[in-house]
Amino acid sequence: MKKMIAMTLLAFVLVIGFSGSVVLAAEQTSQAKAGERAEKGWNQALKTQVALAKARVALLKARSELWINKNKEASLRSLEAAKIYLNEAYQSADRSTRARIAGLKSQVETTKRAVREKGQQAGSELADLAYRSEAALNTAIAETQAKAAILKKETSTRLALAQAKASQLKAKIALELEQSPEKAKQALTEAEGYLAEAKTSASQWAGQGIAKLQTETREAKRALTGNIKGAKVKLDALIAHTEEQLKAYRNRIKESEKVNLLRKRYAQLEAQAAILKAQLTAEKAETYEQAQAYLDEAKAWYARARGETEEEVSQGIAAIEKHIDDTKVALKKKAKEARQDIADLLNQAADIVKEK
Repeated sequence: MKKMIAMTLLAFVLVIGFSGSVVLAAEQTSQAKAGERAEKGWNQALKTQVALAKARVALLKARSELWINKNKEASLRSLEAAKIYLNEAYQSADRSTRARIAGLKSQVETTKRAVREKGQQAGSELADLAYRSEAALNTAIAETQAKAAILKKETSTRLALAQAKASQLKAKIALELEQSPEKAKQALTEAEGYLAEAKTSASQWAGQGIAKLQTETREAKRALTGNIKGAKVKLDALIAHTEEQLKAYRNRIKESEKVNLLRKRYAQLEAQAAILKAQLTAEKAETYEQAQAYLDEAKAWYARARGETEEEVSQGIAAIEKHIDDTKVALKKKAKEARQDIADLLNQAADIVKEK
């Protein structure tokens, strides 16, 4: 009879353990899929941001070609390039940003007709188009930042889980090698703190898994009071389950080279746009000070891009930063040469964007 009861209990424990593993595996699969969606969303948002930045540069070029160079055909080519970049942005944009992009595409066509028919008199239409593209780009940036915040929280969760696992291993060493249940208990108290930290930044699914780890940690601590053998078993299970929880994050959180390239390209395009704005404002001596401000903006964007570029491109950025400083000096002196310096800066900026 006792044997029958023991076998029944064993079967019950095995079933419960198997069910728990199935539930945990399902939760981790759901968590992994949610994380993959978050990373994919971030990549898509960055693609939209970069494509819209390209469109903005093309629109500013169109304005510059028409107003400064009096070149209607070059302006039309830049408008056509802007349309191509807007199509590119549309492919990766979310629904609300797509609606803005569709409006921009329509306005590009209207502005092209105005440039063909009115030539330089279409300057106001081009200025309005550039302003609207700025609003669409700001929307895309906000979207990217929101998606980046999700990934940042996941990274925080993963780090705290890794620290919890390290504390659990300290407890195992204290218990098995040093034979010190007291030290093991202290280490598990540390682990509890890290698990609480992980839970605050975790998604709903991950939070449920971490709550189970917190329960297991408390049970392992209680077992240390008298049942050392049982505590070892619980501790091994706790470490294994924490490792399983970490697996959902391990291959996903690290930023890809593609993401780094998109961020670098975006910073370079922003710098190029700022130089184009400087060119437009430097046409009048009374707005030289604003032109200097735009050059400062360009330099700030290059500083951000430099940290994520290979050495060859970084050297090119260092050279254009020096050229920016020289151009600012010329602007302060209100020297006419400053306009040519800005034109040269634009050529350098275009070369940097072309670098692979």
